[in-house]
Amino acid sequence: MGLFRKTERRNPDPAETHVYYSTPFGDTDDGNQKLFFLQREGVLFMPVFLSVDSMKEFYRQSNRAAYAVLQGDVTSVSDLIRSIDVLKGAGIVIEPLSANPIEIPPTA
Repeated sequence: MGLFRKTERRNPDPAETHVYYSTPFGDTDDGNQKLFFLQREGVLFMPVFLSVDSMKEFYRQSNRAAYAVLQGDVTSVSDLIRSIDVLKGAGIVIEPLSANPIEIPPTA
C-alpha cells in the first residue's frame, strides 16, 4: 500500500472567492425601505455569502421582503459598493451569521 503525498494548498484569495449577494437597498416585510448593511464601530459592511441558503437565512432574520440573488466575486461586490456615492466608505463581510465571518475593510 502506497502513501499519499502531502500537498500544500494555498488559501484562496478572498477577492477571488465566489459569493452571492443582493442589492444594498430593499423592502422590509412591513413595507418600509432600508439599507441592508451591517455596522461595526461606525463602518458599514455589505453582507455577502458563500451559499444561497446562508443568504436566505440572513435576509429572513433581517425581515427583507424580497431580493435578487446575484453572483460574483468579492472584487465585483467591492466595485458595486464604490459605484454608489453614499456607500464608498463601506467594507464587505463574508458570511456574517457564521462563527467566523471574514471582514474586508473599506480600504482593502
